[in-house]
Amino acid sequence: MNNNLTVIEQNEQLLVDSREVAEMIGKEHKEFLRTIHNHIQILESAKLRSQDFYIKDHYKTEGNNKSYIYYLLTRKGCDMVANKMNGTKGVLFTAHYVTRFEEMEKALKVKPSLIDTYLDMNEDERAIAYFTERKAKRELQEQLTLAEPKVEKYDRFLNTDGLMKIGQVAKAIGIKGMGQNNLFRFLRENKVLIDGTNKNAPYQKYVERGFFQVKTQETCVGIKTITLVTPKGADFIADLLMKHGHKREIAS
Repeated sequence: MNNNLTVIEQNEQLLVDSREVAEMIGKEHKEFLRTIHNHIQILESAKLRSQDFYIKDHYKTEGNNKSYIYYLLTRKGCDMVANKMNGTKGVLFTAHYVTRFEEMEKALKVKPSLIDTYLDMNEDERAIAYFTERKAKRELQEQLTLAEPKVEKYDRFLNTDGLMKIGQVAKAIGIKGMGQNNLFRFLRENKVLIDGTNKNAPYQKYVERGFFQVKTQETCVGIKTITLVTPKGADFIADLLMKHGHKREIAS
């Protein structure tokens, strides 16, 4: 049994990917989807919300524009799957997903504000805590300003499919000195794009996250492959650049 299980937080809800669950319990994903569809049919026929257990989503694979179904399982969904499993696999799956959910819950616990502890501090400690929190809030606001605007800024660069070329992304995010060639180099160095025979194609995990789409075009000299970026991918690239010390030029 594969022990890897990634828990994600989405809209304040913890979820796991049906593809990872299928791999963990030793099933083909298409077989596992049949199990989920059967559960959904039973739940909905009993007037129960299947979305409390399974949330439908789609993904695409490299070089194929077709969408494929997968589900995000809530903790209730994992419980449902585990309850239908017998023997060692059922026990191990339960142990793994319960542990991973608990780890994620602990990681998401918010530390109490320094202001909340004022009553336990002396006057000097309160002053330090107050200005420390003010500084943290100011730095957060600066980061939010750098991260703006989101999709709206990309509108004039998007094609009819809502996609951009790498060079257009470089212009849209507005980082000084980061033109098309430098951005390609940066993304290869940070293992977002492949640096090899399939140069400048994104790694599959970033395609599956909805950051990129790979298109093919016929030219007079043959078939050309082009990597296009979604608005979600542009935000990802902007965040990655800022994490590496690059700053946006803020328009006045």
